[in-house]
Amino acid sequence: MVLKYVSLFLSLALASLHAREEDPSSFVDSLETEMEKYSQIATDTRQNVDYMPYVISVMTSDEFQKLGLLTLRDAITLIPGVDLSLGMAGVKNPIFRGSNPYAMGQSKLMIDGVVVNDQLFGAYNQYLDIPLDIVERIEVVRGPGSLENHVNAYAGSICVITKANNKNGTEKKNTLFAAQGSDKYGMGGFTAAYSENGIDLSSDLFYQRHDKKLPAGPDMYGSSGDAPLWLRNYGLGLNGRYKELSFKGRFAKNESGVSYGQSFALSNDPTDYLNVANNSMELSYGFDLAKGVKGEVAAGYFDETRELQNKVMPDGSSMMMGGMMVTVPKGLYFLVDYKEHTFNERFELKFSSIENHTITTGVTLFQSHIDTKRAKTSMDTMQTFTRTDLLSNNGRDHASYYLDDLINLSEKTSIQLGIKFDHSNDVKDQFSPRFALVHRYNDDNIYKLMYTRSYREPSWREQYLTGVHRFQAMLNVRPESVDAFEAAYIHKFDIRNDLKFNAFYLKNKDQIHAQNATSTYSNNGDNELYGVEAEYTTHLSDPCKLYLNYSYVDGRNTSDSLANSAQNMAKAYGIYTVNENLALSSVVKYVGEKNRIAGDSRTKLNEYTTIDLSAVYTLADDLTLTLNLKNIGDTVYYLPSHQNTYPRDFVQEGRSYLLRLTKRF
Repeated sequence: MVLKYVSLFLSLALASLHAREEDPSSFVDSLETEMEKYSQIATDTRQNVDYMPYVISVMTSDEFQKLGLLTLRDAITLIPGVDLSLGMAGVKNPIFRGSNPYAMGQSKLMIDGVVVNDQLFGAYNQYLDIPLDIVERIEVVRGPGSLENHVNAYAGSICVITKANNKNGTEKKNTLFAAQGSDKYGMGGFTAAYSENGIDLSSDLFYQRHDKKLPAGPDMYGSSGDAPLWLRNYGLGLNGRYKELSFKGRFAKNESGVSYGQSFALSNDPTDYLNVANNSMELSYGFDLAKGVKGEVAAGYFDETRELQNKVMPDGSSMMMGGMMVTVPKGLYFLVDYKEHTFNERFELKFSSIENHTITTGVTLFQSHIDTKRAKTSMDTMQTFTRTDLLSNNGRDHASYYLDDLINLSEKTSIQLGIKFDHSNDVKDQFSPRFALVHRYNDDNIYKLMYTRSYREPSWREQYLTGVHRFQAMLNVRPESVDAFEAAYIHKFDIRNDLKFNAFYLKNKDQIHAQNATSTYSNNGDNELYGVEAEYTTHLSDPCKLYLNYSYVDGRNTSDSLANSAQNMAKAYGIYTVNENLALSSVVKYVGEKNRIAGDSRTKLNEYTTIDLSAVYTLADDLTLTLNLKNIGDTVYYLPSHQNTYPRDFVQEGRSYLLRLTKRF
């Protein structure tokens, strides 16, 4: 409501500048144009998320900076109900509401509207190291569905809007940033924008590195030592717009250590590595078909190159070959050379000409293909190799058709009706209906009811992995599906203080994981999850902001247990603006104890609490200095390991520091 009147005021003010010299019809045309402009800005920036038919959390660049948050991973772990699991080669995977912690594709990540999940794992781990210096805003949908109609998300979705692509109507500033911290961490980069004669160009670039390592072991072979977690990471974003024609491109590469091993065995070879490179591009064109009918066509491309060298068995260990136990005196090396690419095309229409209806319909096509899928093993320190295919298939074609209608039944009540149909050449067709109701009882109280059916298709690793590996695959594995029921309540004390509460029930079917006797990816039954999430935002005084959230989940996510997921989590941060130059903040995270999978005799993983402190000092010339101290209590805490791998789990980082410098132009 407030935004509506602000938009109207701005529209009238802008239009009135010309009204004295123009006839009344010209004045009305100008008014309509400005109203449409500000309505589009409100739509693009999604300012009224409380009125949208989803459970949404939003964080902005101002909060990132004052809290001293460094990466995208740091930000999303502050969201209610979001935890982390740790998989092969140290991949940290976000878990939404406890949903299947052994699957990497439970959620979708979009950067400036482009999905960056790969096909091999369904993962996006390499993007979680993106420094928040290039990010303007993060929108997280908890639960199935997405703010982008054409994107299918199973347990949650993360929408990242970079500073180069923000559409909030304000002037984009150029920035330089640099950082230095523990474990020889170093980072630098810039964001830049240029606008002239209707042409908008923007870009961001960063490079970061560290030499982090953490004690690990014993592993399944009894080896202990330091897990190599070093990182060399860069990213480049290029964007251009001329009228309704736009281009987005992002190019990234991660070079890292193999961490806890591709097969959960600690390597003693310092030359082992995992390199992942990604390129994504999208060209789109928007047009007006008629009054109240807008269209968009888009074509995109995404690729991933993955190279791995890992000593997966130590010297003198034994393995089964041809029905016989064979000793490998020089250990066993595993190497991967893999590349995939995906082309996608989208055509979308949005109708606002029908009174009280906003209808969006479209089709999205994907053609995914494997260019290279070589795997090699060596038992003589890479003098000779045995070559095999990593996967048994070469690609997947996918078509998605969607229709969504947002209906304003009255000034206070709206409903969303949606249907999505997905067809792939290698998995069963899927129908995904959605219904949501949003009722604004008054300016202070908002109610939401939502039902969504969604699914997750098997990743290529889960369906087509071939050869002898830690895990095996099944060709006939079926997609996971979920029926999600959600209810939410928002109470606004005023424009800056509110209380949000939501409850959910998730009925999951055909869950895919390899936590069984044969370590084979398969559909391992159905389960149910239910829980609540609460958020409270208050300004204790004008300069002091406090945010708290609590989440509780129960039920089953694997076999007959809630495994590798915390039943209780609480997160909080406080920001105190001392004056126009200095801000102090603190972040507190509590993660409750975690149960083991059925059959794992280890005791529960202990609960833990971490505290971070930050100080941000800004000079008059837009130069900002940030000091961040993470885990100031040097809390020893762990992420759970898979059964029969590392019996003592994975110890995480202790106390560390980070110093950052940002200059705006």
